[in-house]
Amino acid sequence: MHKFYEAAKIALSSILSHKLRSFLTLLGVIIGVAVVTAVATVIEGANVYISEKIATLGSGVFRVQKASPTGFGNFEKFLEALRKNPDLSIDDLAALREGTTLASYVGALDGSSQPVRYGNVQLDGIGVQGVTANLISLSNVEVDQGRYFTEFDDHDRRHAVFLGAEVAKGLFPAEDPLGKEIRIGREVFTVIGVAKVLGAVFGQSQDNFVQIPLSTFLKQFGQRRSLTFIVRAHEGVASQAVQDQLRVILRTRHKLDFNQPDDFSIITDEVTQQLFGQITGTVAAVAFPVVGVSLVIGGIVIMNIMLATVTERTREIGIRKSLGATRRDILVQFLVESVMLSALGGIIGLLLAIAVMTIVGKFAPVPVAVPFWAPAIAITVSTMVGLFFGIYPARRAARLDPIVALRAD
Repeated sequence: MHKFYEAAKIALSSILSHKLRSFLTLLGVIIGVAVVTAVATVIEGANVYISEKIATLGSGVFRVQKASPTGFGNFEKFLEALRKNPDLSIDDLAALREGTTLASYVGALDGSSQPVRYGNVQLDGIGVQGVTANLISLSNVEVDQGRYFTEFDDHDRRHAVFLGAEVAKGLFPAEDPLGKEIRIGREVFTVIGVAKVLGAVFGQSQDNFVQIPLSTFLKQFGQRRSLTFIVRAHEGVASQAVQDQLRVILRTRHKLDFNQPDDFSIITDEVTQQLFGQITGTVAAVAFPVVGVSLVIGGIVIMNIMLATVTERTREIGIRKSLGATRRDILVQFLVESVMLSALGGIIGLLLAIAVMTIVGKFAPVPVAVPFWAPAIAITVSTMVGLFFGIYPARRAARLDPIVALRAD
């Protein structure tokens, strides 16, 4: 332990006595570790963002759609399914509500884009959603003002409208929207409620919507469209059991044989996270090896500098050997110096990445999150780079003949 301590002191003294050379030597490792940490931080931030902002159905809740890229594996199959699969209808919804005994809620929604107007103010391209009254229990929408729909609103096809926060602010910047009449397309609707702010996903506002009863929506915009069903399992009932029950009902209604695949798609948070996980995993699989090249280059630079250091300090090595230093002592001395150089570069690169990503996180739409393993991996990898590329110069120094070394200029 004493010999290692002495070797560390000598190594630190050598590094500090050549500050500029040491920094330039470390540059490759610094950049490599910084970029690896930054990539890991972005990927971890994306995973956190997906679970918090995109995979928001919650435990025991899943969607049923005509087709979905997450459910059919790739975009070509998705387009084929979209073309061939039958629309999910209001009759399918009624059958599911009657037959899915393991579900506490079975809701539905559909959507369109329409202009919305109040007085002289018109907002174009607003997402108009037709929803069942129980959707408030199946989504992350919450009431901020007024109320949500009731079953009577849906049953009687009332012209009631529930506004997203951004639409409410755009139409009524200085007025109370409740009870006011607005136009959606050509029809007049009465505002019954306003939603709480949902925020943005990937920079796109989630508050730019209005909702009307599903029956009213289908009457105004036509029934020749496929619905999306949202289902919540009873508390304590496994989501898979509800999915199996629902699958039997829909397959029976669609007259599918036992050997035919489903002509609909079931989407859960787990499926969504798995899809995005595959995307981020692919990015990581490509990015990390490419970025790792800079670490290898940094290691080669360290080896080159250590070889030059051995040449410069040949006489010092000869003196140390003549005073009793063994080959092992010399080997340890130069290995410690190489490892310290590389580890120092790793620490600087790690701190640089954290500082830069913290600043980026304040402006980026996607949060950044440093995974707990990133600092450990960064320091370990940079240390191993120094150890690996320092072996050859250290062995070369250890093998120097002390007499020859003493004669060196």
